Amino acid sequence: MVFDDNNQSSLNYFKIFNLGLGFMVVSMIWAAYNAYMPIFLGNFTKSNTLIGFVMSWDNIANLFILPVFGALSDNTKTPIGRRMPYILVGMPLAGILYMLLPLQTKLWTLLIVDLMFNIVVASYRTPLVALMPDIVEEQHRSKANGVINFMGGLGALIIFFIGSQLYKLNKAYPFFLSGILSLAIPFILFLTIKEPKEFVNQEKKERQSIVKALIEVTIDEDKRPFYTLLSIFAMIAGFAAVETFFTRYCKIALGIDESISSFTMGFYALAFLVFALPSGFVASKIGKRKTMMIGAFGQAVLFLVFMFVKDFRVIQILMPFAGLFNALFTINSYPLVVSYTSAAKIGTYTGLYYFFSSLAAIVTPSTFGAIMDYIGVNKLFLAASISVFISFTFLWMIGRRDEKTEIL
Repeated sequence: MVFDDNNQSSLNYFKIFNLGLGFMVVSMIWAAYNAYMPIFLGNFTKSNTLIGFVMSWDNIANLFILPVFGALSDNTKTPIGRRMPYILVGMPLAGILYMLLPLQTKLWTLLIVDLMFNIVVASYRTPLVALMPDIVEEQHRSKANGVINFMGGLGALIIFFIGSQLYKLNKAYPFFLSGILSLAIPFILFLTIKEPKEFVNQEKKERQSIVKALIEVTIDEDKRPFYTLLSIFAMIAGFAAVETFFTRYCKIALGIDESISSFTMGFYALAFLVFALPSGFVASKIGKRKTMMIGAFGQAVLFLVFMFVKDFRVIQILMPFAGLFNALFTINSYPLVVSYTSAAKIGTYTGLYYFFSSLAAIVTPSTFGAIMDYIGVNKLFLAASISVFISFTFLWMIGRRDEKTEIL
């Protein structure tokens, strides 16, 4: 495995903080996009079907474009690195397109700009994510991912608290804020983070392919990577179902107003942010897989408890634990996936990670909606608990790895 030019034995928090700035901007972009883009679309059409379809473009782009550009960045060899070209070109261009979104005066121009934005933003996201394991030694990746996710959560809070006030002044201001940062931060990354030099001068090796990698992990005798990806799929599906239908469940099953139930989900988001850093430190002590298993098992049990609770105040009290358990799982899931591969394939495996997570996000609303139609809305948490327990089961099936790796 190759790391930064200093081959450090301890985590360089300065570099990780700077890298986290990129993730902060991505989080800011999607927080404002998901909050205000439906409103922009609603100014031109009353079709909820069209609005819903457009709002799914990002998940579709994530499913197909993120894996492809992960493999492309693995195959890229330039004097400034294999990830940085995509970041330096894609991030500013996405920022410009993002700032144009609230300025459109016709539906067709809004759709064109939005489509271009979704394609471009997907082109640099996987290289940006893959840069972390490129410059961080494996035993520090969970801690680094904790810092990065903390920065991402901070970006969302900036939009929720500051961006919402900017929106009152002008609907374009939150988009201008994220767009301007998208222009500046790539150059901060370029000046402060140097990619491993080995990938600049190494001899031509076998080209990476996301399709080939998907086939390999599926049929390989070593099932650990495949089972880990399936675990991530099941976990995201289970929790995404709760995020999607929580307000509807509370209204129908408990008679709680949707404004109150949606506010309660904020307890989860805040707890996730608080426990992002500790989750990485826990994994550095007991291992990524064990930490994820604790998160999955705790989440499955918590959802079962939610199913039997009729007093909404109890759910409010317990909701922060959902953020805690999700942090234990999520913070360590990506580092575990890339721990199975070599430095040459990190981008490709990053693409696999996003392929399975994006696929879960796409199929969850309709699949769990159909399940609830069949067994009842009040069984939401039962279905989610089963999905999360399946996630735990896949991690358990992996079994112990060698002693050295298990500690990481």
